[in-house]
Amino acid sequence: MSNNPLTELLKGALSEYDFGVLEHGFVPHGRDYRFLIQDSLCNDPGTYELILTHVVDLKYETRVGEELWPISWADEFTDYARWKASGKPEGYVFGTDWSLGYPGISILLASPEARDWSNRLQRPMYAASVETDRFCISLVFSEARHRKVSDEVGVVRQVLIPLPTPGKAQ
Repeated sequence: MSNNPLTELLKGALSEYDFGVLEHGFVPHGRDYRFLIQDSLCNDPGTYELILTHVVDLKYETRVGEELWPISWADEFTDYARWKASGKPEGYVFGTDWSLGYPGISILLASPEARDWSNRLQRPMYAASVETDRFCISLVFSEARHRKVSDEVGVVRQVLIPLPTPGKAQ
């Protein structure tokens, strides 16, 4: 099987981890899966659209701990202003409306699902996962496309402070 199309993207065009996932979901036609991410640590910081095409398998699993779900159940946890207005109760605040990509993007080289789909479709298929503090999504897909949509990095810059590069003046 040829190289996973995400391999080249993760060599600087996009960061492997420490990016913000602002939105994600199937595009309207339902074949491709889209991530809208802010990346302040890549070669050209900004907001990017990452599309994985021809998605034939997708698994979603929460990363919010089972001890947090019961205390985060109320709707005020889905709206940041409502959560603050209710006295900032303990729990997981979904209403930040983004999640931190850590441990981030993992290329799944020995995926039996990707191998099976490649055989079934007679086309190269690949597997990867995107894991954040909120979720882990594993996908089997055909191609990876990305494009910069803006220079905006304000969301992730609130929580990520780039480390200085040795020997480079700050």
